[in-house]
Amino acid sequence: MSEQNMQPNPKFLERMKLYEDTVACRRTEKVLAAPMVMYLPILMYGETTIQEAMQDYSKAESSFIRYHQEFQPDLAWGPQSIYPGAALELLDCQYLRWPGKQIENPNAGFQVVDREDGYMTPEEYLEYAEDPTGFIMRKILPRHFGALKGLEMVDLSNAVWQGGLYSMIPMSLPPVKAALEAMSQAGERMLKMDQDGGKIMGALVGMGFPSATDAAVSAPFDLFNDVLRGFMNTTMDMVEYPDELLAAIETSTKMQVREIKNTFRRSPFVKTVTFFCHNGFDMFMSREQFQTFYWPGLKKCVEAVIEEGGIPRIFLEDKYDDKMDIIANELPAGKCIVNIINCNRERTKELFAGKICIQGGVDGILLQHGSPEDVVKNVKEAIDILAPGGGYFLDTSVSLDVAKPENLHALFETAQNYIKY
Repeated sequence: MSEQNMQPNPKFLERMKLYEDTVACRRTEKVLAAPMVMYLPILMYGETTIQEAMQDYSKAESSFIRYHQEFQPDLAWGPQSIYPGAALELLDCQYLRWPGKQIENPNAGFQVVDREDGYMTPEEYLEYAEDPTGFIMRKILPRHFGALKGLEMVDLSNAVWQGGLYSMIPMSLPPVKAALEAMSQAGERMLKMDQDGGKIMGALVGMGFPSATDAAVSAPFDLFNDVLRGFMNTTMDMVEYPDELLAAIETSTKMQVREIKNTFRRSPFVKTVTFFCHNGFDMFMSREQFQTFYWPGLKKCVEAVIEEGGIPRIFLEDKYDDKMDIIANELPAGKCIVNIINCNRERTKELFAGKICIQGGVDGILLQHGSPEDVVKNVKEAIDILAPGGGYFLDTSVSLDVAKPENLHALFETAQNYIKY
């Protein structure tokens, strides 16, 4: 490859500078605009279906490239947030439904199945805390994936001396062999999905679009709330089993911090890590509970990203007005992005001004159901409130799956040409 071909696209450098300046809360010549998209390119252009993309990311490559060519967002979104249906199907996933598996519509999204028999019990918190890897292998994976039932028979915790080698005997049994073979095949499918997603992102970077996010990590509390224990159970456990829950969260925090550091060490290209914060919001969790169960673990994970030279993006999925001052006071200035949904924009700006980049502010429903005039008005209002002084990343209140093309053009054109400091 010639030295000329190795030079980054000038638009990439321009957009990356805009991104870094925005995160640092410096004034910029325009507002950064890159709404999060998931299924939008697939549904907009109709070249493939969500079901096909879940089986093979490469089927969506043309659609994602067309989207970025047509609308010229400041950052790139690829298909990696779309669930990998090929691996899920092979493992006989029990906690999800998706197109082609229990959902007939090929362009529907996935659904999480709330299965009580798939969750850990409150008595198992301490078991997880003492041995998270073994617990996940022997207890959670067999409950979540029908093809991995054989892992219940595996316990290698004592396989460190000659007598401990008897723990290898289950490896010879058909259920365990079947589970290991399923894991191997799922690994091959995940490798292909990873390569296909990387190829799409590589093409977008070559076109001049920096990646909007390079990795996603759960807040330590959300590991239990989302998949290990369940929403209702974890809610009650904050009152009924607080000590056990806290012990488990301490362990999950260590696991997440380790994964963050390993992610950066595996790849020199990782820049932005997104934390999708599902359940710390005001309606679900009190301020005291947030400070006890949610924030300490999340903060340690955010600090790990910063230590590795990355940009943490904290995606608040509902109203956090009662906790916004905690976030504002305890995050370092010029290092983080906080995505807001349903939050008081004026108060958030007052708390974050000059310190923390605010992402969001635009009503995503207008992109689907409103007019271009509605969108322009809403975007200008968001810029007027959130952009003064710098540190505003324009995004919508929902991940865009459906939007009128004319409304998207109105959003990007307004962001390009309208700015008030």
